[in-house]
Amino acid sequence: MHVDESKKFDKRNIERNIKDEVITLKDYENHLSKLPDVSDKIFLPDQEEDEYEEFESLSEDEGQSKRKVLKKKATRGK
Repeated sequence: MHVDESKKFDKRNIERNIKDEVITLKDYENHLSKLPDVSDKIFLPDQEEDEYEEFESLSEDEGQSKRKVLKKKATRGK
C-alpha cells in the first residue's frame, strides 16, 4: 500500500495508519511532541471585544499588504 509521507500523520488518517502498522503509536506521540505550541493563538469567546477587534484589524492589514505584493508581481510579468 502506498502511503504519502506528507500525509502519514494527517489527523484524518492517523487511526488507520496505526491500525495498518504504517506507523506506531510511539511514532505518532513523537510527532506530536515536535509540533509547535500555538495555544496563544486560540480565540476564546469570553475575551474582551477590544482584543478581538485589534486582531481583526491586524488581519485586514496583513491581507492588504499581501494583495499589494501580489498585484506588484502580476504587473511585473506584463
